[in-house]
Amino acid sequence: MIKQVDLVGDWSNAAGAKVHVLADHSLTASGINYAVPDYRCSTSMTAGKWRFWVQDGSSQSLTASDSATEGKSFTVSANTGDSTSRCDLEAQVQRDDRGFNICLVLDPDQTCTAEELLRKDSTQPR
Repeated sequence: MIKQVDLVGDWSNAAGAKVHVLADHSLTASGINYAVPDYRCSTSMTAGKWRFWVQDGSSQSLTASDSATEGKSFTVSANTGDSTSRCDLEAQVQRDDRGFNICLVLDPDQTCTAEELLRKDSTQPR
């Protein structure tokens, strides 16, 4: 589980993918194809939106929340007004011995290689 305060900032991988996550649930991204090789949409996102997935009440279903402040995964969408866009991504948050990493995928059943994982840029002030 990652808290919003830890998610906000710049994330990248050595291949060239970059994601800038803001506290207002907006984001920008470039080089998405370097994190999601089979991504067929624009490789840049200038007005994206992210939302944590949360359990919906007593049901087992997940809902993308505008108000959740932590989560294990989140959705990334281009601000096109179409919430079912084929360009939407799922982001799985994991933690290893190097800290948090993000795996961007089209399908929640997909995984990332070590080269595709996004890690928070260490140059960010704390």
